[in-house]
Amino acid sequence: MPLDPKRLLRDAKKAQTVRPATLVGRETTGVTRAVRAALPTIRRLRVAGVSWAAIAQAMAEQGVRQKGDVPLTATRLTAIVGQVEAQDRRRDAAAAVRNRPDLFGAEPVSPVRPELAPEPPRGPAPADPPTHPTAEAIRRAGLAELNRILKKV
Repeated sequence: MPLDPKRLLRDAKKAQTVRPATLVGRETTGVTRAVRAALPTIRRLRVAGVSWAAIAQAMAEQGVRQKGDVPLTATRLTAIVGQVEAQDRRRDAAAAVRNRPDLFGAEPVSPVRPELAPEPPRGPAPADPPTHPTAEAIRRAGLAELNRILKKV
């Protein structure tokens, strides 16, 4: 079935506007999206001494549900928070590798520049490489040698 490129472009743009904006392409549930959005608040609550169970119950009361309309549990909440934090760490580590200033022609990070090895001493210029005899020259030399050997005395 041939595709209509104009329609494909229009439909893809329409689908993109409908999709929720997310930092991670692997978010498959609304729970992960909700936990990612509420992560700073969750961290503040944990610092204040609020238990995971209380946070999960409060989120469930606001409509955050697991698959099958099951209320969010403390175990599931801690697992999702751990996953989101691990994704953030991996993203930050990858960004740090991509943003190295010593790559791509920028100034080196170290203030000490490595010294270059001294250049080797230059000798006399090499002579022209010896040329190899042609097939004609080899035949003529062979004939001359043969004439010398067979020369009548």
